[in-house]
Amino acid sequence: MNLSKRSVEMLLDLVEIKLSYMDISDREDARDMEILERCREELQSFDRQPGSNVAAFCEPMRRAGRPRTAA
Repeated sequence: MNLSKRSVEMLLDLVEIKLSYMDISDREDARDMEILERCREELQSFDRQPGSNVAAFCEPMRRAGRPRTAA
């Protein structure tokens, strides 16, 4: 799967935010935290490895339409 560098960074931020707000109250929460920590490690490895399956971010192209005119 190809992800842009920007997407990897955004997912990494979201995982870290989720981890910072988690309160462990039972085994299920502990399991979820362990999965999120593993996810964070995987995302960090994507971000660190040059040539991995992370694609360069491409700016969206402008839609074709009438050209803007100066008023």
